[in-house]
Amino acid sequence: MRTFTGYILCIIILMPAQKGWADQRELIQASLLVPVDYQKKVLSALKKSGKNGRELIRAVEELAPPQREGLAFLLSYMPGRDLVALKTDFLVSDVRLAYQAVNEVPWGKDIPKDLFLNDILPYASFNERRDNWREDFHRRFIEAAKGAKTIDQAVMALNKTVFGDLQVSYSATKRPKPDQSPYESAQAHYASCTGLSILLADALRSVGIPARIAGIAAWHDKSGNHTWVEIWDGKWHFIGADEPAALDHAWFADKASRTDHRHPICAVSYKKTGLKYPMPWAPGLHFVHAIDVTERYTHIPKQQLH
Repeated sequence: MRTFTGYILCIIILMPAQKGWADQRELIQASLLVPVDYQKKVLSALKKSGKNGRELIRAVEELAPPQREGLAFLLSYMPGRDLVALKTDFLVSDVRLAYQAVNEVPWGKDIPKDLFLNDILPYASFNERRDNWREDFHRRFIEAAKGAKTIDQAVMALNKTVFGDLQVSYSATKRPKPDQSPYESAQAHYASCTGLSILLADALRSVGIPARIAGIAAWHDKSGNHTWVEIWDGKWHFIGADEPAALDHAWFADKASRTDHRHPICAVSYKKTGLKYPMPWAPGLHFVHAIDVTERYTHIPKQQLH
């Protein structure tokens, strides 16, 4: 079986040097600093990063060894547009604060590593602008989260306070665009269901709660698309962003229960899954990965339907 050392020797020979890019040996040395399971993927990502390679290398070098796995995960599945744009400080801060958050909350020790990597650590969900939100959101919301005894309590508390704190409310017409970043929504004071969901998911991630966005590109009754948030407390639940209903009791539960695989419900995954998330606002973009969760919604108990 070919070893990774043998693999990288081939890369050294085959990779042409390019002016302004990190030296080939720099890329290889950085890839060897991450856990072995990620080394090939990280090296491949660094090769695609162009002149931004040195920023990514410095991020690997600045993080403590236990946190390099988090950055390696991000680099392994990072969209090409981010590989050439995200800087050292952004990535180092994001990773450090994600690890810090799970160490501060009561439930942190119970979160499986794969959920931490895929549903807390990522800095974005869709194609939204890449805002450096984690430090600010952590400062704003960590005390409310630490005051809760369970993830469920923390989710409900934050869903009541996040939007008032940032002065953002729903509007299908006043929001500038559907796929707003957190600070774009805060600046506009209005957001679509997608913008609200991005905002809530990021706030929850900032305090160590596994959160991901779910939605449907078109309801079975042709009434449009919708986006919401899923959170994990041992299993996945759904909640409408900036809505008063309890977990798994949102207004769209009845519609969701009536869908089928012709109108699938998908949840966002940072890690590649083989399925792309359908984004009606950006049909030409195909770098957001998804998990088909339709079947779980078609089995919602009747008492949870409106």
